[in-house]
Amino acid sequence: MHVHLDGSFEHSIILEHLEKVGYGVLPEHTILPWDQSKYPIRSLVKETNSNYFKFHTLCTCRGKRSLKEMIKCFEIVVPIVQGDLDLLERLARDFVKRQADQHVIYTEVRYSPHLLASGGTFNAEDQVEGTVVDARSVVDAITKGLNRGQQEFGVKVNQILCCITWRPDWAEDVVAIAAERKSVSNFGANNSRVVGIDIAAGEEHFDEEHYPDLHLPHVTAFQKAKQLGLNITMHAGEVASGRNVLDAINKYHATRIGHGYRTVTDPDVLDEVKRRGIHFEACPTSSLETGGWEFDEAVGKNWEEHPLVPMIEKGLSVGLNSDDPAVFDTSLTFQYRIASSKMKLQYSDLAKTVWHSIDAAFLREDEKELLRESVRRFYKSHGSPFQLPAIAHMES
Repeated sequence: MHVHLDGSFEHSIILEHLEKVGYGVLPEHTILPWDQSKYPIRSLVKETNSNYFKFHTLCTCRGKRSLKEMIKCFEIVVPIVQGDLDLLERLARDFVKRQADQHVIYTEVRYSPHLLASGGTFNAEDQVEGTVVDARSVVDAITKGLNRGQQEFGVKVNQILCCITWRPDWAEDVVAIAAERKSVSNFGANNSRVVGIDIAAGEEHFDEEHYPDLHLPHVTAFQKAKQLGLNITMHAGEVASGRNVLDAINKYHATRIGHGYRTVTDPDVLDEVKRRGIHFEACPTSSLETGGWEFDEAVGKNWEEHPLVPMIEKGLSVGLNSDDPAVFDTSLTFQYRIASSKMKLQYSDLAKTVWHSIDAAFLREDEKELLRESVRRFYKSHGSPFQLPAIAHMES
């Protein structure tokens, strides 16, 4: 339910392409939107000298505990793929293969079509003058790649389109594209459809006082999205106040929350999200690497004290997700390993996260029931000690 396509690109494919097109495809630097500093992209990539392990290290974020440091990884990879529709199609198809390799039968993969288009950048002031950003052609290419992958590997992948916090000028168009691409194709058909929208790359847009230029355009766009009947999920309460979760629900009309770890420190927020049945897309490795999970650095991390544990104990609807597997050098499989062996969550807890994810999926009820039946068959064939109910929904 929460995985970024542009945070999943296989680094070997990216490096292979870079060796073909040359370093000239990379800008000398980019301007980071949060402090307007220069980030020297081309020189950093040149220093890897096409060595895979050095390039891989440059494109991953481990041990820095910073969302902004993580975003820098995108600044390295994204310019290499921007506007190359054949490459984006190949990467999308490869994503489906890797989901199938992990036995993930349904995915809602998200990405920013504008960021992957020619000239897209996190900072509007860094935009190349005269560049035409053709986001729709990006969606076409990615959809084509996902469709190929679905046909080859027999799993289903739908799409969520992301606005970018620092690019409020893109928000209205993201909503328009999502409305255009929303379809009612059959679940079994090899047609990946756009099923929702999101805002990624920070929570500054919630701050109306300090970032009014980011706030109003996004709120306005998401009010329009609500009117158009679009499904809405939103990054909130990850590295900022849990109150952002309430704003995501009340102002932006989100029914799912990406991360939301700060919710557990605010009883009022906790009670409200539980009452309204809000689903949380939890990403264990990501929460560690972005600083979303707060703990005493001097003492060190104890996975049994991760916010996901009390979220489950308090009966919230929670699912496990990989977020940006290529950036964090991880996988969805590993998230379940962490939950089981390090958080000490029970078998029944993990089974419920699967069930809650299905309930929260941006699918029709008949499509969800197909997924539930697949899960029931799996547990039955593996002699599961946890009996999934025959009814459509399971209480926490």
